[in-house]
Amino acid sequence: MKQTFILSTLLTLSCSTLAQAQGPYLDQTTIDRAVKPGDDFYAYANGGWLKANEIPASEASWGNWAILQKKTRLQLQELLQAIAAQKNQPGSDAQKLQDLYNSGMNTAVIDKLGVQPVQADLQRIDAISSPQGIATEVTTQYAAGLVGGTAPLFRLGHIADPIRNDVEIITLSQSGMGLPDKSYYAEASPKAVATRTQYVVYLQRLLELSGTPKDAAQANATAVMALETRLALGARTATENRNIRKLLNYYTLDKAQKQFPLLGFNSMFQQLSIPPAKIIVAQPEFFTGLHKELTATPLATWKDYLKVRLLNSAASALSMPFVEAQFAFYVTTLTGRTQMRPRSEQMVLVADGLLGEVLGKAYVEKYFTADAKKRIDELVQNVTTSFAERIQTNTWMTAPTKEKALQKLSTIRRKIAYPDKWRDYSALQIGPDYFSNIKAATVFAFRDGFNRVGKPVNRALWSMTPSTLNASYNPLNNEIMFPAGILLPPFFDPQADDAANYGGIATVIGHEISHGFDDQGSQFNEQGRYKNWWTSADKKNFTARGAALSKQFSQYVALDTLHVNGKLTLGENIGDLCGVTVAYQAFKKTAQGKGTQLIDGLTPDQRFFLSYAAIWRIKARDESMRTQVLTDPHSPARFRVNGPLSNIEAFYTAFNIKEGDKMWQPVSERVAIW
Repeated sequence: MKQTFILSTLLTLSCSTLAQAQGPYLDQTTIDRAVKPGDDFYAYANGGWLKANEIPASEASWGNWAILQKKTRLQLQELLQAIAAQKNQPGSDAQKLQDLYNSGMNTAVIDKLGVQPVQADLQRIDAISSPQGIATEVTTQYAAGLVGGTAPLFRLGHIADPIRNDVEIITLSQSGMGLPDKSYYAEASPKAVATRTQYVVYLQRLLELSGTPKDAAQANATAVMALETRLALGARTATENRNIRKLLNYYTLDKAQKQFPLLGFNSMFQQLSIPPAKIIVAQPEFFTGLHKELTATPLATWKDYLKVRLLNSAASALSMPFVEAQFAFYVTTLTGRTQMRPRSEQMVLVADGLLGEVLGKAYVEKYFTADAKKRIDELVQNVTTSFAERIQTNTWMTAPTKEKALQKLSTIRRKIAYPDKWRDYSALQIGPDYFSNIKAATVFAFRDGFNRVGKPVNRALWSMTPSTLNASYNPLNNEIMFPAGILLPPFFDPQADDAANYGGIATVIGHEISHGFDDQGSQFNEQGRYKNWWTSADKKNFTARGAALSKQFSQYVALDTLHVNGKLTLGENIGDLCGVTVAYQAFKKTAQGKGTQLIDGLTPDQRFFLSYAAIWRIKARDESMRTQVLTDPHSPARFRVNGPLSNIEAFYTAFNIKEGDKMWQPVSERVAIW
């Protein structure tokens, strides 16, 4: 689950009836009965499975999420291959998918080309003769579709204006650093030092593959690393970037141009046909440091920096040596995966990323039913109703703030399974050359987005593809989104008993709704505007409860001596705690929830909590765990189960948890928010 955070480019009672489902919907072989439920419920519920299963070499982690993602990738692969094998009308969406897939599978041609697809771009970088030329090159790369995940210098984006929330505006945010977070550049631990060493090796390899002699490549990579380190020291951490107020620094184009003249924003906006709209400069101090480095750092180092940023963006679409180099660092070093997925599976991810609503339409037509959508609608309504009841009955919030909270809750938009209107790809041209296709699709997405700048916000757009295994809340739209890809077992099954579905997908629904009322989402009103709707006393109470939850999670040790970052993960931890709490309350309104009927020897409540633990069944590599803790706003899976449940009285009752059990907390220390 994720929240669609502000500046992410930098950044709903109809009770269901009891289905007489048996074991398949809650496999008790996963339970490790040698573990006391009150000591480590995650290990109790999932320990049998964790002991019996190993992580495939092609995966950073393995469990219900990864298994379902693998299943979906194979289904999409089958759809893609069928489309690629048939005769499609020229210019049709099917033809675009066909050509994209076939061009990407033609590895013989791709490997033969080597670095040639970017050779002219590298030569253009070599010809830069002034600091102003550095920013000009970045503009050229945006225009040509050459900017990938880590944008050079800074990230150019667009969002709905957080204050007025009526039109799309521009965002400028820190970027340009190849390591995942500022902490990777600053930490002195042996692991951090080793990661930095491997990163320099990767940069060196990119330069060598582009034609730079080995000795020069090593020296140049070291210089680029030093430059990135200086930029990183002026950047904000992931935790610091959760402070919304400090991100909302409004500029005019003239002000940005005058303050950072070497970055050439006037010229950039003109060449990219971006209207001179309102701008948010998310981290002004980063841009100040960047601007100084444009003249303080030798031009030769800037050229090598632009080369490695370009080569890194292009690597996955180039020949196998580039693909292998990128995999060795970003996948093996940072996540522990040692084996690439088959090329056909990789192309599924490419197609989903570039033509996601074309492929997604085919996916939902084959794999998703109207009945499933109707049942999810019911579940969303049930959870929303219970959330409203919890707002009305909570004891720490006054009536005026409750009224505002209920107003916001009642206006949350719902996007379920797939868009009502599919995206139009008619302006996108796809042909036989893979690298050209990647660039064309990148330019199409860029233009499609920036054509909305200065115009009314289009709230019908989807930020995820239908097959995505995820869910989200967007505070700027005050909307929740549940793609078809997550509306599957173990999260949701129309044939399962209510305990399984409420412990599964209903907790996810509650989680996403709760994001509208977490430490970040609560700063936006029902219209998606950044506007306070709290009394000062209620805000103080809310903040104190959040601080207690942050303190609780910061005590958890994820790996070695590495603790969970309670401040970074606070929003998601609030989502988990409130999600399972409100889903349980909604479950208790069902026939099964009201009853005591045993299924496979388990009470309804036990099945609910075991189902919740099951969706977080994950076995992760140490490298992946370390990267997650340092960069991800989500807590590791074990704590997404044990953390929230240790605060919920019904969980204590269901499994007879007593003082002395490791998860037991005094009633006075249990955190309750919504």
